[in-house]
Amino acid sequence: MIKAVIFDMDGTPVDTERLDMRAWKVGAAELGIEIDDALIHQFIGRSNADVKGILEAHYGKGETADAIFARNVELHSEMAKTDLELKAGAAECLDELLAAGYHVGLATSSRRVAAERNLKTVGLFDKFETVTFGEDVACGKPDPEMYLLACERAGFAPEECAVVEDSRNGCVSGITAGCHVFAVPDIVPLPQDVVDGCEVVLDTLFDLTAAVKAVC
Repeated sequence: MIKAVIFDMDGTPVDTERLDMRAWKVGAAELGIEIDDALIHQFIGRSNADVKGILEAHYGKGETADAIFARNVELHSEMAKTDLELKAGAAECLDELLAAGYHVGLATSSRRVAAERNLKTVGLFDKFETVTFGEDVACGKPDPEMYLLACERAGFAPEECAVVEDSRNGCVSGITAGCHVFAVPDIVPLPQDVVDGCEVVLDTLFDLTAAVKAVC
């Protein structure tokens, strides 16, 4: 039986991915650099360190990669103040899960300062009973460390925990940790092998509570 539900943040309850794509494109354009969707898609579900590594692999180590990353951080922070929105059903499903007695946790690749800012902006921060941030682990998603730690902090075994994710990397992290994974894909469709490892793939978070309750 599932006793805890642990959410990713970016692209799952909070619609940060589209905002972040805009920040990457605007920032790169300001610097006179081209950045395409395929490269930005590689950043989804990854830690800051991983994103920096992807940029350096693409542009080479040095000023270009550093400048693109730094400008994205600045623009994302600015845009989040006014343009950040919830994904459909996010607030409703969190309230439903808490009312039903599930432990509700957060496990995000974002660092604490950005995650707290975003969650407070959309009014969700106080709904999470335990939180795990990017700097809390040595290896980011798709490594299972993030969800293993989140389960430990929640006080439940992985097999008693549901993971709610939008990205391939996040889903693989939860699956490898031994959790029940509920996918709500965002910008990039999930590959079939990841879909096969999930409990279910949902259209929106409005369907989550019923799906979690159906797992016995």
